[in-house]
Amino acid sequence: MEFISLKILDKFQILFNKFGIDYDIMRTILKTKLILDTRRTPVIAEQSKKKSSEKTSLMQGYFFHFIFGVFLAFFIYFIKDEMIRMIYFAGAFFFMTTLYLISDFSFVLLDTKDKNILLTKPLDSKVVSMAKVLHILVYMFRLNSFIAGPSFISIVMLNGAGAIPLLLLEILLMDLLIFLITAFIYLLILRFFDGELLRNIINFIQILLTILVTVGYQIAVRMIDFTDLQNLHYSFEFANFFNPILWFGAPFEIIFNGGTDIYLYVFTVLLIIVPLISFAIYLKLSKKMESLLLKLDGQGNEKPYKHKFELILGKLLTRNETVKQSYHFTNAVLRSDRSLKLKIYPALSTGILLPILMIFNMGMRGQIIEPTGYEYLYLYFNLLILPSVLELTLYSSASKGAYVYVSSGFANLKELYRGILLTVAVRLFVPLLILNSIIYILLFKESFIFDILTFMLASMVVLPLLGKIYFTELPFSMPIDESNQNKSMDKFFVSLGVVACTVILHLVFRKIPMGTWIYTGLLIILIPISWNFITPKIAKKMNKA
Repeated sequence: MEFISLKILDKFQILFNKFGIDYDIMRTILKTKLILDTRRTPVIAEQSKKKSSEKTSLMQGYFFHFIFGVFLAFFIYFIKDEMIRMIYFAGAFFFMTTLYLISDFSFVLLDTKDKNILLTKPLDSKVVSMAKVLHILVYMFRLNSFIAGPSFISIVMLNGAGAIPLLLLEILLMDLLIFLITAFIYLLILRFFDGELLRNIINFIQILLTILVTVGYQIAVRMIDFTDLQNLHYSFEFANFFNPILWFGAPFEIIFNGGTDIYLYVFTVLLIIVPLISFAIYLKLSKKMESLLLKLDGQGNEKPYKHKFELILGKLLTRNETVKQSYHFTNAVLRSDRSLKLKIYPALSTGILLPILMIFNMGMRGQIIEPTGYEYLYLYFNLLILPSVLELTLYSSASKGAYVYVSSGFANLKELYRGILLTVAVRLFVPLLILNSIIYILLFKESFIFDILTFMLASMVVLPLLGKIYFTELPFSMPIDESNQNKSMDKFFVSLGVVACTVILHLVFRKIPMGTWIYTGLLIILIPISWNFITPKIAKKMNKA
């Protein structure tokens, strides 16, 4: 396998040799790294990963970059002000490139294998460091081609071919600044904290990126008013000197719009010297960072006081010892299994957004108008994300550890699943309901307060019913990579039927005099019945065995 980037690099072999770098060894290391990249699935592609070739997964990741790039190009094309156009481009480029770099390429920035494997051999450390830097640059070049490529075309169409060298230089400086900011953030975290915090931050950014790609575009499209974009104009403030994103518009304003203000020239100088000075500082601190990276090899110390609230809830909500242990066990898995969190939290985010998007689609567009009286029904879209969450509790990145269920000798798996349902409710679902309730109260004041309470009670009745449908295997017993390959549409349609019945009952009882009070009382009676007598199929199967 031969890469175009390596063929381009071969043209500069003499330059590397002049600086005392063994080009052949460096090229071999870099080629190995690039081959390994093709065998790695990008974070975004993992969300829809099926049994496909590794190259397909890699290209699928770049497809998401390209979609964002096209949207950004279409957006900035409508902006007439030169300064504003480049500010929007630089801001979006900074934001998305940083997110992708941290979520999808941190394994290179934080790699300790080079130090542990390559430097034990008779190799010059300069060769290993240069291979690492070039690996990052190759990745960022690919990323730039898809994120900035469409916008590059838009800007050239607006300003002519003279914009090409200037834009290429600015993208290079942006890449350098993004890389340095990311590296300094890692250095700061590792200097004062352990590697566990850094891993948690990276996982949070991965989740945020997945949410943005999954549902963010739905909000973005509704927020843009293209008629106002053409009337935007930049107004300088002294604080702008400290915002790097604003610097990148200055050269375009000077060259293509005849800008003569002093601050534009100051911006241009800052644009050049700040990345270069920062890079010099990074080179001096690189050895310190290599030593701090060794913290990542540790697991970090778990602090019990962080989970005090969880322990208190466990005591209050559970009386059965097995249910309590299952509750704490499930909480521990959901805290520590990063791959599982990367799938669960984007699903939960749709539960927050779907009711709001439905309201916007019905013509509210973020303005408070007189409600129709049926908006509370949109809250039941929250229940449609429960099947995905409950099904994901059957998977884990440590699925081989499922032998503990047999070795621990659970007498009744019903109690195990009750603990899991309790964790899903307390840790994931109830916070989602509370957040949606707050949004509804802000939008509609006191109009649907009683309906929100009724919906919450109905959700607690429905949760065990959905658990009975989806708990057909031992919890956390299947590989996480298979979570998107075993989707069962018949289970989803049964779940949809259960939710639909709940919606109809709420609607019918609300139209009956005193019906809401009757329905609420009925739900309060049904909650303990649902939680005590709904036994998952797998529990019945295991008990018979």
